[in-house]
Amino acid sequence: MKVIIKIERGRKDGSILIIGMAILSFLLVFAVPHLFQQSPENKVTDKSANYSAALSLAEAGVERVIWELNYGDISTWKGDSTSRTLTISSYQAPASDVIGDIEIRVEDPDGESPQVKSTGRVAYTSPLAEGKTARVYLERTTRVELERNGYNWVCSFPQKQIQIPASRVQGSTF
Repeated sequence: MKVIIKIERGRKDGSILIIGMAILSFLLVFAVPHLFQQSPENKVTDKSANYSAALSLAEAGVERVIWELNYGDISTWKGDSTSRTLTISSYQAPASDVIGDIEIRVEDPDGESPQVKSTGRVAYTSPLAEGKTARVYLERTTRVELERNGYNWVCSFPQKQIQIPASRVQGSTF
C-alpha cells in the first residue's frame, strides 16, 4: 500500500496574517472586560474615601448646629420645641469634591444640653449610600469675648454659647 501526498504549490500569501488576526481578536474578546474591572484594593480605597467624606459631612452638620444655636435661628427648622430636624441635600464635603446629603436632628434645642445627631451620606457605586453619624452632646456656657475697638480691647459677655465637651462626643456608623 502506498500513500501518496500531493502538495500543490500556489499562492498562500497573507494566510498567516489572517490566522494571527483571528487569534488576536479571540484573545481581545476575553481579555478586555477584565481590564475594566476594579481590583478589590481600589474598591476598598474608594469605600474608605467615601466614609471619610461622609464623616466630614456629619461634622459639617454639627458645626452648622453650633452656629445656628449661637447666632442663627433654629426655630425655622422642622419640628417642635423638643426636637428639630434639618436636611441639606447635595452639599459638597469640606476640602473634597464629594457631594452628599446631611441629616441633622437636635433633641432639646432650648435646653442646657442639646443632643445633636448629624448623619452624612455620600453616593457609592453600589445602590446603597455610605454614611457616617456623629452624636454630640452640647453644653451651654458663658464665654468672655474680647474685641478690639481702635486701641482698646472691649470685654463683653455674650449670650450663652454652645461648646462641645470632649468627653461627650460619640461616633457611630450604620
